[in-house]
Amino acid sequence: MTAIYHLFPPTIHPMVIHFTIAITYLAGLAGLAGLIFRRDSFFSRAYFFLLILGILATIAAGVAGVISEYYDVIPQSVMAELSTHKKFGELTGVLLVIATGAQWLLQRKNEKVSAISFLFTVGAVITVSIAGFIGGDMVYYHGLGIHAVGSQVTGLTAHK
Repeated sequence: MTAIYHLFPPTIHPMVIHFTIAITYLAGLAGLAGLIFRRDSFFSRAYFFLLILGILATIAAGVAGVISEYYDVIPQSVMAELSTHKKFGELTGVLLVIATGAQWLLQRKNEKVSAISFLFTVGAVITVSIAGFIGGDMVYYHGLGIHAVGSQVTGLTAHK
């Protein structure tokens, strides 16, 4: 397993997570547009495909997070915050799966955005925002994931 980790840079999570954030927000906007412009099927189709991409991006971000975590020595003072960050990331994925399932069930009958699906998407937008806020806090205020070549920054170093 160690060999797999070294195929990726320690900064893989921040490189990938922005796709999840952007796609989830775009899915929310497409869903809202689909609710407003109900006669046009473009937004419901875009919404559905963005939800699928959001799930894939969330999975990639989670895997990348595990890889990035492997490289860091996690201070005890950040462990609770990291755990909360992970839980909100997982919840984002679950909400996107539920939203996609609800939209798929509705879209089989007609091509409109489901209000129930949209509510789960709003939940995903909220949870990805909270996860992002916590992640940013861990980086900017606790120095998690910050490395300097040949020196130690804020007491954190790569390991293994």
